[in-house]
Amino acid sequence: MPRGRRALAPDVDIRRATGGRAMPEISMRRALIAVALVIVLIVALVLPLGSVPAPSAQPSAPLPIKIGYQAVASWLLFGARSLKLYEKAGLAPTFVKFTAGAPMIAAAQSQSIDVAMVGTVPFLAGVASGVDWVYIGVDNEYPRAVGFVARKDSGVGSLSDLSGKTIGFFRGSTSHYAVLTVLKRQGIATSQVKLLQLEPAQQVAAMMNRQIDVAATWEPWMQKMIHQADGTIVAREADIGLYTGLGVWAVRSTWLKANPETARRYLRALVMAYDALEKDPAPAINAVMQEMGIPEDWARAIFKEAGLPAIYKQTDPGYRYSAVKDSSLQASLADLARFLFEEKVLPRQVEVSGLVDGSLMAEVLATHKTGMSPGGGGSTTR
Repeated sequence: MPRGRRALAPDVDIRRATGGRAMPEISMRRALIAVALVIVLIVALVLPLGSVPAPSAQPSAPLPIKIGYQAVASWLLFGARSLKLYEKAGLAPTFVKFTAGAPMIAAAQSQSIDVAMVGTVPFLAGVASGVDWVYIGVDNEYPRAVGFVARKDSGVGSLSDLSGKTIGFFRGSTSHYAVLTVLKRQGIATSQVKLLQLEPAQQVAAMMNRQIDVAATWEPWMQKMIHQADGTIVAREADIGLYTGLGVWAVRSTWLKANPETARRYLRALVMAYDALEKDPAPAINAVMQEMGIPEDWARAIFKEAGLPAIYKQTDPGYRYSAVKDSSLQASLADLARFLFEEKVLPRQVEVSGLVDGSLMAEVLATHKTGMSPGGGGSTTR
């Protein structure tokens, strides 16, 4: 055989023995496989079973909630609705509108609503009627949106001028309480004035027709009297140290015990609404305009005097409307409850000490500030 042929034979034999590949390549592949197997074995032995990452949790289903409300300046409630913050907090809300407190009490008794944005008088009336309501927070600081409006030509420039005047008021309201409290403070006997029991709309008509000199009422009726009946605001309740005319978030204690996470998400949505509306209140102002059927300048005037409640102070015992036990708000409610019973508006005495539960609000505010969100339903950061 030719010399060149003989020289190639050993090389051919080696390639055949190794499957046509060079030996160094095989050794490298086997080494890599061995190293990989060792790494897998070490991870399996060293890594605790519980620390293996679990698949990401699926978002919890929205929790249903039925919210009862009236057409008042509930900036947070309406703002959260407009901005879809209830949904963001993990709720599926249903809104039920009421024109007065009595049907709202009936709805709570029949469990047709879960949360009620309700004034202090219907709140106490509901409790007196057997509804196991507790309030978990304050919806609005309305004492600056409740007060006394006088006709400009009535001769009433201050509350000291009420003697001999005709005063319109709505019986069983915080304004009724305010009228009798002011008369007592001014040393004016009820026999020295004429008191007419009128609904707010009737008060507007009576002022226009010069049948009353002064009305003890609330917004938006105060705006109506200013713009339609030549009225002027003589005093707001907050200016004279009266703090009973406000709205609270009331829930049945049995419902709260069974649905704490739903209540947390509800409050979380309102805190998120506060954060958003503090930067731009337009969504809430527009919603209140529509609910009340009033012009924008009226809604803005109400917002200027009685805007967003200080939600971050609601668990501060020093805050006037604090949702904690033994707060000044509870003292105001106790006085109001006593008055309503004496006036035969309430069928029985109401003990207010057990009507507040600020624990959920405290929890929500604490987790909101740190961006945590216990129990699911969306996370927020202050």
